[in-house]
Amino acid sequence: MRGTPLSTMPHQENALMEHKRFFEEMFAHVDALDARGFSSFFTEGGVFRFGNNEPVAGRGRIEDFIAGFFSAIGGISHQFQNCWTLEDRAFSNGLVTYVRKDGSKLTVPWATISRFEGGKLAEYSAYVDASKLFNP
Repeated sequence: MRGTPLSTMPHQENALMEHKRFFEEMFAHVDALDARGFSSFFTEGGVFRFGNNEPVAGRGRIEDFIAGFFSAIGGISHQFQNCWTLEDRAFSNGLVTYVRKDGSKLTVPWATISRFEGGKLAEYSAYVDASKLFNP
């Protein structure tokens, strides 16, 4: 199958749909500012990296980290655009709109790299330039 686009491989097509549903469900928890719900998508020893922050390891620490972030913003909304898969990895991108505490908004692109184990995130890196979120 060398040179065959991933989207035309039957097993990849199933994985793509599975990962897309996974992320849509996960982002629903994020957009609801549900830190516990977000962390439930990780393995017990999962690792989360947000932007240029240090990686956070362990479901409990991930929940604490994201709860701290959620407490600093007024809201968040993700627009999921694309997802690609390769074996146990998924790559996705889209737009995120942050709502600041004063009600103003910032919309920026994001991209993620994920590695799965047993249907949960073992590694999840979210790349987004949120530098103007707190310093407009």
